[in-house]
Amino acid sequence: MENRKKNKDKEMSLIIYSCWKNRDMWNVFSILFKKYWPDCPYKILLVTDAYHDEGLEYVFDEIVIRDSTWAVMIKEAVCREETKYVMLWMDDYLLCDYVSNHEIKKQLLKAQKYHAGNLRLIESPICSGFYKNDKNTGYYKKGEAYCLSTQAGIWDRNFLLRVIRDEWSAWEFERLASVNKKMPEQPLLVSLDYVLPYEEGVRRGRWMRGGVNLCRRNGIYIDPEIRPVMTNMEMAVIYFLGAVLDWNPLLIVKIQNLIYGGSRKLKSWRKVLRLK
Repeated sequence: MENRKKNKDKEMSLIIYSCWKNRDMWNVFSILFKKYWPDCPYKILLVTDAYHDEGLEYVFDEIVIRDSTWAVMIKEAVCREETKYVMLWMDDYLLCDYVSNHEIKKQLLKAQKYHAGNLRLIESPICSGFYKNDKNTGYYKKGEAYCLSTQAGIWDRNFLLRVIRDEWSAWEFERLASVNKKMPEQPLLVSLDYVLPYEEGVRRGRWMRGGVNLCRRNGIYIDPEIRPVMTNMEMAVIYFLGAVLDWNPLLIVKIQNLIYGGSRKLKSWRKVLRLK
């Protein structure tokens, strides 16, 4: 783990969620982060279920080890830091262009100005409209599908700790927390500026084409034996679902609920059959 400068900004910290199984992403993440955000002033925490020092110089300042649900692991990392704001990432959110500390600071000040619970840095899905006539800031209506998201964004730590439940996975957080209309009053915002350029490199354990191309441009070798590359058909499905998400987020949630409900029923029947 690389020993980066000690004087970190006290207002915000970055939390990268991962697991030991996905450790092949840590080096890729670090190479791109150090290239595109070399002067990042914020402390970077990796939260993972396990960690063994393999002698590689990652960009992380601290490793938080907790083998539990996504929610419990995130809460562990949030509570480890005293910063009022945290920025949540996944290990496959790979920077693809240079990040400006000035621009990130502007977004942090915006979150403070509007007392936002969350200010995401990528508009996905399409927002509900401009917030208080600010054409650089959108908002999401509470209780609507994907008004809360694990897309990279700035969180008020207290808001996050109040809306997250220990038993949830990241997927369940997006699916279930979003439809809770009784969440705290703070607004859910999105920056409409070009602030944090990143590529979702991996989905469902496979490299997406954008991630592959990003690594090739930066001379990073990808071993398809460790992590396969998506087929064109798989990518087509991803793009189709992305288009549906922008058009009708609620439809995606209904489909997910149907799949999730069917999966739970199947597990229940299997349990009954085993008991017999």
